[in-house]
Amino acid sequence: MSWLLVLVGASLPVMTRAEDETPTVFAVAACDSFAEIREQCAWIGGLVGFPMLAGLPDTYAMMATGGKGLKGLDAERPIGIVVTVDGEASSIHGFLPTTDPDALMETFSGVPFRSMVDMTGAGDWVVVTVKGKPPSINDPQDMLRSITSHLSVGVKLFPSRLPATLKESFLNTAEQGLGSQEISALQFFGALPISGFDKDIASESLAQTEALLFGLAIDKQTDRIFLESRTIFAEGGAAGTFWEAAGDVEPSLGLPPQEGQYSLQVQIAQNLNDATQLEAMEKALLTQIKQDQLRAVVQKLFAVILPQISEYGAFELVAGVAPPKNQNKEQAVSNVVLGMGIADGSAMADQLKGLLDETDVEFDVAKDDGFSFHDIEMMPLGKVTLAIGDKCIYAMTRAADDSEYNAITGRAIDDFRPIATANVRLESLFDGVVGLPPEMAMVVENLELQGEVTLLVRPITRGLAIRVTADGEAVQAGAALAASVVGGITVRPKAELNIE
Repeated sequence: MSWLLVLVGASLPVMTRAEDETPTVFAVAACDSFAEIREQCAWIGGLVGFPMLAGLPDTYAMMATGGKGLKGLDAERPIGIVVTVDGEASSIHGFLPTTDPDALMETFSGVPFRSMVDMTGAGDWVVVTVKGKPPSINDPQDMLRSITSHLSVGVKLFPSRLPATLKESFLNTAEQGLGSQEISALQFFGALPISGFDKDIASESLAQTEALLFGLAIDKQTDRIFLESRTIFAEGGAAGTFWEAAGDVEPSLGLPPQEGQYSLQVQIAQNLNDATQLEAMEKALLTQIKQDQLRAVVQKLFAVILPQISEYGAFELVAGVAPPKNQNKEQAVSNVVLGMGIADGSAMADQLKGLLDETDVEFDVAKDDGFSFHDIEMMPLGKVTLAIGDKCIYAMTRAADDSEYNAITGRAIDDFRPIATANVRLESLFDGVVGLPPEMAMVVENLELQGEVTLLVRPITRGLAIRVTADGEAVQAGAALAASVVGGITVRPKAELNIE
């Protein structure tokens, strides 16, 4: 936390606050209590087979205080930093919870950064400020708890509160760093495509963004770790309205059943409440394609698909990847399925027949329960089969000799929460290590990698939340994989490195 205080202090100008001005909170950083940090380190150490991790917080505390420890620290309350702005001035406050302010300040009397800061006892807190700047906040409890109630460690920013001078400085720095780069993406702030860096768009995005929260959570009770970000937009703004309505859709697509589990499973169901969104998606993709011939084909496909999606009224997509059925084959191909909701399957089939070359596609190879099937040869690896139903289209990789054509039946993926979910099952992902580079295959072939990693994108009140979760088994798998990679590094003898 002391390093964070120094870094934040170095990035903001030091000004004198007018006595009659009320400070506005611009940023808050917080972490769990010291006691909770101890427990979290012990939990992670137990998972990854490194029990010494449990003693790390106390070890660093002794090192930071020159062996004095943290006498006087309240180990049951969170620790944090609050950055305030007063007009164009800024102030930084570090907060240490305490049971004895004098004792706690004494423990820091000999640390290197002590000459750079002032420490003041204020009730149940020791407030740390830049030298010569008195505290303007004495009790940050609610601000810190607003972060630690969700995350173990996190940062909360309020971009719309950024003073004009600091905002201009930030935008100028960003323009210098990004202005010469070609960027093509969908901005969450209104879903607009950008090329390079536009100060006006960026400035408006900051003005519309009420709060940003991001950080890490360690949840021992549910045996998982997750990273999360939350963006809250200004009330009445276009961005907030856009994302609040984006999840107002009932998903209908599912993945075809198969033997075993899908290694990767993705589902997106988003209400199209902005007509420019599909155009932005097309432009973002096309700018990434450098080959003229491929770009022309993609443009033709978009000309057919985008009107179908727009009329459908939602962007609904499912995708699944599973290990090859015949893993011993020399050129085993993973089973890939991609499905999308469309307005009129029959019309789309007719349009594709007029668009694609019949020498490459065998149309109407089969029909089953309202689905028509069309094969695209991908030799020597196999073929891609298009299955077109009344309100959906699926593309599936298949073996060249696979002659079974069955309708895609079933219901929407269980436990889906709009707008998007993605689930990776490590055991299935590395099953048989087929298709992996030889170096990676050698690393994972003797490891029992299990667990799941999940991505969840969901709308919240006037905003959007993104969370990546790893369960305990996935954390163990990551540690085992890292240890195997490190253990496989050959350390050259000292003499060979000419080290005296």
